[in-house]
Amino acid sequence: MWFLLSLLALSMLVARRSTEKHVAGNINSLALSWLQQAVALPFILVTLFFAKFYWPSELSAHFWTTMALYVFLISIDIYCYFKALSIADVSFVAPLMTLVALGNIAGAYFVLGQVPTIFGVAGAGLIVAGAAVTYNAKRKDSAQKHTSKLALLLILLLVVVRSFNSNIEVSMLQVSNPTTFNFYSSVLAVPLLFFTSLLIITTNKTDKYKGYWKGLKNDVKKHQWLLLFIGLTYTVNMLATYEAKLIGPNAGYIGAIKSASVLPMILVGVFIFKEKINKAQWLGLGVITAGLILLAFN
Repeated sequence: MWFLLSLLALSMLVARRSTEKHVAGNINSLALSWLQQAVALPFILVTLFFAKFYWPSELSAHFWTTMALYVFLISIDIYCYFKALSIADVSFVAPLMTLVALGNIAGAYFVLGQVPTIFGVAGAGLIVAGAAVTYNAKRKDSAQKHTSKLALLLILLLVVVRSFNSNIEVSMLQVSNPTTFNFYSSVLAVPLLFFTSLLIITTNKTDKYKGYWKGLKNDVKKHQWLLLFIGLTYTVNMLATYEAKLIGPNAGYIGAIKSASVLPMILVGVFIFKEKINKAQWLGLGVITAGLILLAFN
C-alpha cells in the first residue's frame, strides 16, 4: 500500500510541476514557493473533516518544538534552492537535486534508525543515476555554463537539511495524523516562506524583481484556476506522502520514488506532446524504472 501511495504522490507531483511549468512563464517561481501552499489551504481545511483533528492543546510541547524547527528548516531549504538557481543554470542544479533521494534514506537511518535493505539502497541509487543521465542528456548547450562552487555548496546544504527535515516529519505524524500535520505545517510555513522570498528579493542587487508585486497580483488573477489546481494536487501529494511514510518500511524510500518524477514527465512529453528523446534519455528512463522495481520489492 505504501508503494501505491508513493506512486500517487509522484503522479500528483508531476501534475503540479507540469502546471507550475506553464504558470511559471508568467508567475515567478519564487512566488510559487509560498503561493502553492497558500492556495492549498482551502483544500487542506476540507481534509480536516475526514479525520480526527488535533487541537494545539492536544499536542505535546515536543511536537511544537519539532514543528518550529521543521518550518525553519523549510525556509533554509527554499532559500538554498532558489539562491542556487539564481547563480547557476537549472541544468546544473537539477541533477544535483536527485541526491535528495539518497539523502532521505541516510536521514531515515540516522534520525529514525530505519535500516534500508539492499533493494532499497540499490533502487534509490538507480533512480539517482537514471535521473542524472536523463537530465544530462536533455541539457541544452549554452555559451555560459554556470558551475558555481557556491551553487554546489547551497545544494549540498539543501540535501543535508532535507534529509533531516523529511524524517523528523515522521515523529510528528505518529502523534497526530497526516491531515492535522499538513494543516499546521502549511499554516506556519506559508508566512515564513513569504518572508524568505522577501529576503531573497531585497538582497538581490539586480533589476530581476523590479515591479515584482504589481506583476504578481495581475498574474495571480489571470491564472487563478491553474493555481487552484496546483493547490489541489499539492494537498493530495502531501497527504499521500505522509501516509506512505507512516506505513512504509523506510521513510526515505518515498522521497526516492518521488525523485523519479522525471520519468512520467518525459513520457507525457513523448506521448501527448510528441516530443523526441534521444537514446541516452531512454537509457536514463530505463535505469529509473529498474530503480522503482527494486523499491517495490520492499
